[in-house]
Amino acid sequence: MPELEHLHQGTGLNGLTEDALSTAAKVRDPVCGMMVQPATASQQHEFENKTYYFCSPGCRENFIADPEKYLGARKGAPAVTAEGTIYTCPMHPQIRQIGPGNCPICGMTLEPVQVTAEVGGNAEL
Repeated sequence: MPELEHLHQGTGLNGLTEDALSTAAKVRDPVCGMMVQPATASQQHEFENKTYYFCSPGCRENFIADPEKYLGARKGAPAVTAEGTIYTCPMHPQIRQIGPGNCPICGMTLEPVQVTAEVGGNAEL
């Protein structure tokens, strides 16, 4: 059974590693941008005949409340931000970079740092 030995050594179809296979099977959470494994995702929702997968119940609820907010941004023109805008990860604030991208730790989509004059509590907390 050479095929089993080959798979046991950490490679799968077409010589891809198991990590590459598992990454290829993942989809992006439309709310936070994290990569989610559909086969094991406990949170999902069908919208317009397509199933979306989520990393948490919170992301799923945000999507259900306003799916166009999360899908519209991907379909329409990108939001305009000032050149040199600093972006950060909502889960890892130590990650900061100029311009958009994904967090190298968790994969979430980076959000622009927004400086406001508001003083007071954070509604998200």
